[in-house]
Amino acid sequence: MNANLRSPRLVLAVMTLTLTLGVQPLMPRSVRAASGPQVQPAASESAVRETLQRYSTALESLDANAVKKVQPSIPVENLAKAFKEMRELKVTIESIKVLSSDGTTARVSCRVTQTLTPKAGAKQTSAVVRVMKLRRAGDAWVIDSFER
Repeated sequence: MNANLRSPRLVLAVMTLTLTLGVQPLMPRSVRAASGPQVQPAASESAVRETLQRYSTALESLDANAVKKVQPSIPVENLAKAFKEMRELKVTIESIKVLSSDGTTARVSCRVTQTLTPKAGAKQTSAVVRVMKLRRAGDAWVIDSFER
């Protein structure tokens, strides 16, 4: 095991954050053609991009309750413990593409790059392409889940 990951608390912090961000490498898959047109209203795409920006900002604030506002299903206690082990977290979400949207739900592909600076140990950077499912909650969008 990497010397930087020997601390049980750091291992917990990294594992919790990894699960939060859905940071798991995706295996290449063939792209299937959709059976019919997919609705991608410009307003929905703009709202989805704003949601992902709010998510990135919430993670960088190291505030579990702020993350929960954007990703309601997140276990706040675990995330708060992970954040206590971090000095800094930088999250960049780019290459955002709305794969499908019906006005109340959306599937979004994006590249998530995170740089975690723990209180003890070396800085760690990872970058993966993720597909997220979002849903409309009132006037805003929230992250519902991550596809594997």
